[in-house]
Amino acid sequence: MKIKKFLPIVLTIVSLADQASAQQKVLLTLKESTQMGIERNVNVKNARLDNSKIHYQLKEAQSKLYPQLEGFSTFNYYYAIPKMILPGEIFGQTGLIPVEIGTTFDWSNGFKATQVLYNQSYFTSLKLSKRMETFGTLSLQQKKEELVYQVTQVYYLCQATGKQIEQLKLTMQNTNKLLDVAKQQNENGVIRKIDYSRVLVSKNNMQTQIDNLDQLEQQQIGLLKYCIGLPVETEVELADSLSLPLTQLTPENPNFSNRTELALIDKQIEINKLKVKINRNTYLPTLSGFGQLYYEGQQNTFNYFKDGDGKFFKTGFFGISLNVPLFDGFEKYAKTKQYDIELQQLQNTRKNTQDYFTKQFTDAYRQYQNCLKTLAREQENQKMAEETYKVSLLGYGQQVVSLTDLLLSENSLTESHLAYFNALLQLKNAELEVKKSKGELLNNQ
Repeated sequence: MKIKKFLPIVLTIVSLADQASAQQKVLLTLKESTQMGIERNVNVKNARLDNSKIHYQLKEAQSKLYPQLEGFSTFNYYYAIPKMILPGEIFGQTGLIPVEIGTTFDWSNGFKATQVLYNQSYFTSLKLSKRMETFGTLSLQQKKEELVYQVTQVYYLCQATGKQIEQLKLTMQNTNKLLDVAKQQNENGVIRKIDYSRVLVSKNNMQTQIDNLDQLEQQQIGLLKYCIGLPVETEVELADSLSLPLTQLTPENPNFSNRTELALIDKQIEINKLKVKINRNTYLPTLSGFGQLYYEGQQNTFNYFKDGDGKFFKTGFFGISLNVPLFDGFEKYAKTKQYDIELQQLQNTRKNTQDYFTKQFTDAYRQYQNCLKTLAREQENQKMAEETYKVSLLGYGQQVVSLTDLLLSENSLTESHLAYFNALLQLKNAELEVKKSKGELLNNQ
C-alpha cells in the first residue's frame, strides 16, 4: 500500500526532472549561435556599454550650451579690516589718513549665472563629440565582426569533429563484424590467432581515437558555449550539418569600404581634422554673459540672526565678458603641428591597410580555390578507397585476399573519410576568410 501511495509522487518527480533536463538542451544553428553571441558575449556587451558612455559624454558636452546657474554663500571674518588711504582734506585735516573699509563680519548669499554667447572652439568640440559617437558605433560593429568570425570557426570545428566521430563509429560497426568473423575463423582453424589479434588491436585503436575525438568535441562545444554566453551546464546540439557551399565565390575585387577597420581610420582622420580646427579656433575671441543676484550683510558684531531689518542689502548686476587671446608662446602652433603629423600617420596607415586588405583578399581567394581542388581530390580518394575496400572484403570472403590486406584497405577507407572532412573544414574556413576580407561577416545577421 505504501508503494502504491508514493509511486505517483516518484513518477512526478522523475517526469519533472526529465522536463528540466529537456529544457536545458539547446538546438543551435550557426546563425542562432552568432546572434546569441552578439547578445550575450561580454566583449560585445562592454563595447555596447562604451557606446552608451560616449553618448552620455556628448550629452555632457551639450549641457554647456545651457545657462549655468549656481547658488553660493560666502562668509568672511576680518580679524584685520582692510584700510584705504584717503586725503585728510576730506575730513578737514592735512596729510593721508588710513580709513577702514568694511566690517568685521561679511556674509553674502545669492545666485550667479553664466551663458556662453560665442566660443567657436567649443562649438567645434561638439562636432568632435558627435564624431566620437559614430566612432563608438563602428567599434561596436568591429567587436561583432570579431565575434561572428570566432563563433563561426568554432562551430565549423565542432561540426567537423562530430562528422569524424560518426564516420569512425560506422567503421567500428564494420570492424566489430569483421572481429566476429575472425573469431569464428580462428576457432575453426581457418586463420591464426595472430590474425585475430590484429583485428582486435585495430578495433582498440579505433575506440581510442573515438574517445579522444569525443573529448575534443566536448572541449570545442564548451568553447562555443563560452563564446556565445551559454552556461557550462547547458546541453547543446548543433542543428546545421557540415556540407558543401551551395554557390562558389567569385574572384571580383571587393569594395573595401565595407571593412570596418577602414571606416574606423577614416573616422579617426575626421576627428584629427576637427582637433586641428578646435586648436586654431582658440585664436578667436570668446564672448560670455554673466549675472549675479545676492544679499550682503556687513556687521561688526555677529548678530545676523537677531530680529531687526537692515542686516542684508540686495545687490545685483549682469554683464558681458570678452576674452581675446593675444600671445601664448607658440603653444597652439606646436600643437597644430603635432596634429598635422598624426594626420600624416593616419593617412599612411590607411593606405597601408588598404594594400594589406587587397593582399588578404587575394591570398584568401587563392586558398579558397586550393581548398576546392583539395576537396575534389579527397572525394575521388573516397570513391577509390570504397571500391578497394569492397573488393578486398569480397576477396577476403572468398579467401583470395589476406586479412592484413583487408585491414589496410579498411584503414585507407577510414583515413580517406577523415581527410575528406578535414578538407571540407578547410574549405569552410577559407570561405569565411574570403567573407572577412570583403567585409561581409555581418551580412544576413
